[in-house]
Amino acid sequence: MTDKRDPHPPYVLAIDIGSSSVRATIYDARANVVPGFSVATPHVTPTTSDGGATDDHLVLAGVVERTIDGLLANAEDAVADIVAVGLDTFVGNLMGLDEGGQPTTPVYTYADTRSLKEVARMKRDFDAVDVHQRTGVTLHTAYAPARLLWVRHTKPATWGATTRWTDFASFLYGRWFGREAACSSSVASWSGLYNRHTEDWDSELLNYTGISADQLPRLADYGDAMSGLTPEYAAKWPALADIPFCLAVGDGAAANVGEGCSAPGATALTVGTTGAVRAGVAIPLKNVPRGLSVYNLSRKRILLGGAVTDAGGLFSWMLDTLNVPDAAALESELSALQPDGHGMTVLPFLRGERSPGWLDDATGAVIGLRASTSPVEIVRAGLESVAYRFALIADRLSGVVSPGPEIVVGGGAAQSSPTWLQMFADVLGRTVVESGEPETTSRGGAILALESAGVIGSLDDLPAQRGRRYTPDPASTDAYRSGLERHHALYHSLLDPPDADGSYTSECDHKPV
Repeated sequence: MTDKRDPHPPYVLAIDIGSSSVRATIYDARANVVPGFSVATPHVTPTTSDGGATDDHLVLAGVVERTIDGLLANAEDAVADIVAVGLDTFVGNLMGLDEGGQPTTPVYTYADTRSLKEVARMKRDFDAVDVHQRTGVTLHTAYAPARLLWVRHTKPATWGATTRWTDFASFLYGRWFGREAACSSSVASWSGLYNRHTEDWDSELLNYTGISADQLPRLADYGDAMSGLTPEYAAKWPALADIPFCLAVGDGAAANVGEGCSAPGATALTVGTTGAVRAGVAIPLKNVPRGLSVYNLSRKRILLGGAVTDAGGLFSWMLDTLNVPDAAALESELSALQPDGHGMTVLPFLRGERSPGWLDDATGAVIGLRASTSPVEIVRAGLESVAYRFALIADRLSGVVSPGPEIVVGGGAAQSSPTWLQMFADVLGRTVVESGEPETTSRGGAILALESAGVIGSLDDLPAQRGRRYTPDPASTDAYRSGLERHHALYHSLLDPPDADGSYTSECDHKPV
């Protein structure tokens, strides 16, 4: 009998441009990694003390291209079976180009917070609820409208020299193919400029920011592939010279596909440096719940959910900052502690808050420290706090999504700690099952490429592998309910007290949880 993991041609190349690394991997027709054919290159976006988080376009393009070089140099005969290329990228990025197509700005990333004043101005000038319903995202520094205003106000020379605005993936394709590339509806849905009703750029926001639709890429779906590399890149990557490259999709959407969670009702919890809860929803989606975002895969398939900035990143920070034992001993000590038995309440905001409250200036806090508090107890309280943030997002989702019987958890941060996975099950009150796929985001890009190339008929044709299952313990769920109530109360008392008129800044519910 042939092992189901034996390579099965034809193959696709998946390129994953993440926030911490770039990965190139060859997958077979069943979306399994062809053994030995995966290369990853670390990459960290430089940050500045004033809130800047930008990439140099040539540096980042070089990282992507060297990663592909490294893979193809060792791929031997496998490259002859590649029939398509899939690409996913970190989204919420933006860059400007001049008349000659040369960059006028760095690649501004979603983590750049220097447009806080512009966000405040937009909230005064717009009905924020209406903008959220039109675009599927909130007014925030992570998105293009405020970023465009910031460039216009603070860098007038740059603004004047810029004739076009694009995302990094579309820039890459223009570089590789020598002609303008479209932007996928998936990437556009993270921009804050995409009108989900008209399925085009939002004219009201364009007028406000001072640009026109013809200064942005045309819109299409990921299946609107490009082929025909320039002579330079055809010589560099001859095996890919005439292979179709699917338009890029957002990395979060690709992760749901890779975990088998893009169909309506299927829910995935992804925990990397950041984290998110996203579920497939039926279209059309009439109303977007407050605090949540719409993530397109295509015009025919969308996701709904919310992301947190500090998930695995908080775990790493605690490991680096606190005097904790090695990984195996830490896991043992964490599992021995009682749920919410430490007496602490933690707000896990090292880098501001995204969903569901969207407080740009949110900061972290630990309340309840005593002389007897141990570092391991602080770690446990921090991990529980991340689970509480996911629970608040999942609660918003429950009003729209008819959930499946389980939530799939992917991402190395959570899967490194069975205790954390059990916390998710207990806090959410849902069965949690580990993803059995080693690289869900990259695998999602491969499945999209396989579907686009006609190798499979649907994104749902290749079920994802599953790992261990974690069922909620009723006693732990009850204990965490008290912890969540304290967490919710601290959030509003410390970070979101009422204004003079009784209104609130946060989009997080103010009623008791």
